[in-house]
Amino acid sequence: MVYSSIRTVPAPVHPRPGDRGRPGREVWARGTAMVLGDLLTKHAKENPAAEAIVFREVRLNYGTFNRETDRIAAGLLKMGVAKGDRIGIYLSSRPEFLFIYLAAAKIGAIAVPVSWRFTPPEIRFVINDAGISLLCTMPGFSGMDFIGNLDQIRQEVPCLKHVVLLDGGPAGNDMVPYVHLLREPDHSLRKAAAAVTPDDTVLLLYTSGTTGVPKAAMLTHGNLVAYARGMLSSSGAEQGDSLLLNVPMNHVGGAVMALMCCLFLGNKLVLMDAFVPEETLKVIEREKIAIIGQVPAQYAIELLNPNVGKYNLGSVKIALVSGQSCPADLIAKIRDRMGVLPRNAYGLTESSGAITFTRPEDGEDRVRNSVGRPMEGTTIAVMDEKNNILPPNSIGEIAVAGDTVMKGYWNRPDENKKAFDERGYFRTGDMGMIDEAGFLVLSGRKKEMYIRGGENVYPPEVEEAIARHPNVMMSAVVGRPDPVMGEVGRAYIIPKPGAAITPDEIKAFLSDKLARYKIPEDIIFRNNLPLTPVGKVKKLDLYEEISREFRMK
Repeated sequence: MVYSSIRTVPAPVHPRPGDRGRPGREVWARGTAMVLGDLLTKHAKENPAAEAIVFREVRLNYGTFNRETDRIAAGLLKMGVAKGDRIGIYLSSRPEFLFIYLAAAKIGAIAVPVSWRFTPPEIRFVINDAGISLLCTMPGFSGMDFIGNLDQIRQEVPCLKHVVLLDGGPAGNDMVPYVHLLREPDHSLRKAAAAVTPDDTVLLLYTSGTTGVPKAAMLTHGNLVAYARGMLSSSGAEQGDSLLLNVPMNHVGGAVMALMCCLFLGNKLVLMDAFVPEETLKVIEREKIAIIGQVPAQYAIELLNPNVGKYNLGSVKIALVSGQSCPADLIAKIRDRMGVLPRNAYGLTESSGAITFTRPEDGEDRVRNSVGRPMEGTTIAVMDEKNNILPPNSIGEIAVAGDTVMKGYWNRPDENKKAFDERGYFRTGDMGMIDEAGFLVLSGRKKEMYIRGGENVYPPEVEEAIARHPNVMMSAVVGRPDPVMGEVGRAYIIPKPGAAITPDEIKAFLSDKLARYKIPEDIIFRNNLPLTPVGKVKKLDLYEEISREFRMK
């Protein structure tokens, strides 16, 4: 079955985003070819005094936002950055992240957010894989002495020519203070901006691959603008709605969903550079936040706070839940504390973010049992192994097409051949069905993966890291339920004969090999594991064992 927001019969693979004409949706005409720089420049000209960014005590309007972005763009050009060059951003969610990101967009360069969760080997891989020539960071970011180790790192990342430093730090050796980027724009910026097209890649977003090797989705200006059109038509967001961003900007939820929602309409974006539950509640009340998007774990932690009743959360009109299904008790907590029925959503980095949404009129049952219907401009199908489109209520692999779907994976031609079919559908690897009313219901994953607090974890990567321990003979990693994080990792390990190892020893061993969220919470030692006739671990047996364990609790 194919389902678009327009009809429940086969639709064009790339329908144009629609516009239902609700207030705030007419900002950009349907079909207008836009790039990110145009969006910011328009709001700066038409409403320069409107608040754009709030970060701690800093409050910036659209005029200042655009001016700072232009100055950084001019500085990048002076440093020799050209169209198509990759600019790494290794920062928390703060205004400078946005300045650099949009400055790169204005001159046709490509922003590459680098996750604070990445280990040093992963960071070096991303720099080399993307061919990052300039990286912006700050001393001590994420607790890593990146600057102190730069000489050693530079030998491993020959493509990296410049490091731009925020908040001081040593200069020299191709390290440039951030303030030195600030230049007055001239004709070169106008010339560079004029050469940017909607088909140009503007963002490389790295995700963990099934093998543990990160791969980057190439998202274009056109992808992001189409996403803004579709999301705003489907989500209920309107001009004047303030939005809270307390997820990292290196995640599609920040770099695309939150930013484009605000940038498209000229709304206020409130940034938090760390997830602090009670501080989030304070910010919602103080800034009269209308839109918030979080994973279930964040909502659960916030609303379980003993002081939650002190704060007025009545400004919230859209509470978006993504990354995992929303349990019934959490739906009730959100409704009781925020006064709104949460909206379930489903999406991927490769589709520029969430592409299905439940709406208030759908009712609570749909929130509990589905992830909604596709947003305008997106087509979703459920397919069998031979790419045949299945009828309603048939479980198969979810595939998506539309103007929000990525151009492809960076430097991964073989992956692209496998990911897209001949009609242009992207095979997500997720399993589900579409009912007669067009609601998407998830039923599992084709790919071996679990989601911890909104972060994808691929067990083969974790098993490979565990296998490097000299006293481990065999391991199997699976996800198990967790009331806060949704799922967490559990590793079943068979030690080598006569070896004595502890869970803490395994976790310490993995600490410099895996990002923290990938390290299993549970380490369980076994003398044997259930195996298939060919010697592979029967993970279905382990999942059934976990299911019995949690039914008894």
